[in-house]
Amino acid sequence: MKHILSIDGGGIRGILPAAILAHLEKLAQKESGNPRLRIAHLFDLLAGTSAGGILTALYLAPCEDDKSQPRYTAQQVLDFYCQLGPMIFRKPLGYLLRSAGGLLRSRYNEQALYEFSRKIIGDSYVSEVMKDCLVTAYDLSSRKALLFGKHATVKYGNMADYKLCDIACATSAAPSYFIPAKIPARDGGERHLADGGVYANNPSMCALVEAFKIWPGKPLEKMTMLSVGCGKVVRPYHHHKTRNFGYIHWLNPILDILMSSVAETTDYQVMQMFQISGVPGNYTRIEPPMLNADSRIDNANDKNIRRLRSAAQNYIDHNQLLLDKICARLLEGNV
Repeated sequence: MKHILSIDGGGIRGILPAAILAHLEKLAQKESGNPRLRIAHLFDLLAGTSAGGILTALYLAPCEDDKSQPRYTAQQVLDFYCQLGPMIFRKPLGYLLRSAGGLLRSRYNEQALYEFSRKIIGDSYVSEVMKDCLVTAYDLSSRKALLFGKHATVKYGNMADYKLCDIACATSAAPSYFIPAKIPARDGGERHLADGGVYANNPSMCALVEAFKIWPGKPLEKMTMLSVGCGKVVRPYHHHKTRNFGYIHWLNPILDILMSSVAETTDYQVMQMFQISGVPGNYTRIEPPMLNADSRIDNANDKNIRRLRSAAQNYIDHNQLLLDKICARLLEGNV
């Protein structure tokens, strides 16, 4: 059985999947009796977009002295992510003035994300990770989707091999929030990239296609998928308000609507594929309610981070049977 993990994009809301996966890792360690077990050991393919792409890179970042082992625990990844949010979603007065509050250039300076990624991920390349992976981005020059992955480096060599820290920056370069990322491949070629969320905020369908490419001939019945979202947002936009919306008014709502609708459509498609194959139980979608946390992807103040962590804990407390079932399924063949 091949196990696939897919993690949505969602900015600071990436705390939700990070917290749930940290709990899942601890649960697996307890049930297996192996304290060295990591998320990377539990899955055969990890996929992510934006926040999910950063998490994927962190779960797969190899140890400096042993490339066959992941560098961080899922709890460390959660802690890193909580540190990262306030660092990148901040507006120093000087930058605020130069950008005219985000009207003349991106809302946030990308330098903090670059520095943080290089510091904690290092200079490892995607070809060096211990498991197959898929991270989304969008090439603005060629106007094509770009999917970073270990399998691509086997097929295309150095032209498809990028540093994990650069991949983390590229997949999260959300238009209007950060400037597009310009990153080099191992062969020196450069890419001009934006956040993969512009076409696959929920990358589970991309991950499924990648799985068929990596394991040709393996039927869907021999695969499981855990798809984790960054919080369910139920924010109605009523007619009496939207009828008067202009260009400026639609900027934030349209991003919210696109992220949610694309993720929901992908969830439906993947769910139907598993259902048609006769194994609906092999697919699990986790989309925790936001509760009182702010749904904005860039609200990284201390109060909202605490609320996001509380929302994740609330989901864990009320879904322990589901998480136990997922853990038992993942441990089959891993212990």
